Amino acid sequence: MMIPTLLLAACTATNVEGFAYSPLSLRPIVVGGPEATTTSIHMGKRKPSMKERRRQRAKKLPSATVDRGILNELPSVDTWEKTDASVGSKRESIPTCEVAEEDNAAITDEEKTSIEEETEETIAKASSLVQAQRKSVDCLTHVRKRVEESFPINEAAKGLAEKGYFVYDGFLSKAVDADSENEDTVLGDEMISEMLSESSSMLANDKMQRDITRIADGEFIAQIVGGENYVLCPRLTEYVVSITRHLPPLLNKEYDVIGAGDLPKLDSAASMGSLRLYDRKTKLGTLSFLANPEDAASDDSVSERPFGVICGDSDGTENDSRRLTAMLYLSSKEWDASNGGGLTMETDGQKVEAIRDRIVLLRSDECSHRQEPWLGSDDSGLDQASCAIVHFIQG
Repeated sequence: MMIPTLLLAACTATNVEGFAYSPLSLRPIVVGGPEATTTSIHMGKRKPSMKERRRQRAKKLPSATVDRGILNELPSVDTWEKTDASVGSKRESIPTCEVAEEDNAAITDEEKTSIEEETEETIAKASSLVQAQRKSVDCLTHVRKRVEESFPINEAAKGLAEKGYFVYDGFLSKAVDADSENEDTVLGDEMISEMLSESSSMLANDKMQRDITRIADGEFIAQIVGGENYVLCPRLTEYVVSITRHLPPLLNKEYDVIGAGDLPKLDSAASMGSLRLYDRKTKLGTLSFLANPEDAASDDSVSERPFGVICGDSDGTENDSRRLTAMLYLSSKEWDASNGGGLTMETDGQKVEAIRDRIVLLRSDECSHRQEPWLGSDDSGLDQASCAIVHFIQG
């Protein structure tokens, strides 16, 4: 029959150029034999690997020959630094000693002198700074010792409770005991002299203001605030700081001991420091404009001052935190009662002269007093005097 023959022929695999086509898959299948292998690679070419690509490129590159003569001229590793420089690497060397000599020769004698002067100046500044710091510590310590070791705190507390004021001489210069008599006296006198000198320097450098309430009295005032102004009056600043730190705690404790409950406790962390200076030349110059020519050189033209309390009237006391005032008089050793200054107490009429190193404590809110005008004289050292004032505030 015809149909079975065709079906058999269709189902029979046909071999064409080494490939057998299956009627089921129609995929080329590799068969054995050399011819079949060559034909199958050509027909089913695969992508070459990276290794094969490198080999192919290497075959295409031209061959290169290496001249080993240069390599043969190089020394071995262990003798490299002992031989001369290699081919093409010759360099000129400059001895370090010659360079140093050239640098030293470049420094002239003038430059050496300048360097030495700058060094000496730096050493001098450092030494001066160290001495200033030591001086500051000595002054702070000295004031503390005066308050804690020599100042009669019990008598001061009783005087403030009974009379409203207390006067003590030699606050900074009186010897504590026989062993320290010379040391304390010298240090105290030096400190007072420096404080007075600082007052005069501040006036000369326009760091004080004219007291316009007493325009004809030749008096100037300034605040002692420390900080940037410390350089203007270091000894005055140290005095204010140290006495503020050490006097109020002792007074507060003594108030409790004597039973003075009505005395206000004081703050040991804050106070108000000020400076009052008298200049005779300024006073006489002012009087020459305000008074008659014949009275210009006379001290009789100064009017008498009224009594009063530092805090003012009762209303001022309520709004003022000042409760105790310390006045330390700074003047020459020759200053006496005839040169004026000082205070007069209203309650008992007591007169307190403004002699050197005298401290006066008075209650700022109750003690009525009068500040007497300064007089001085034309003699050397008696034309100026000052007073360091510390207001202790309520704690």
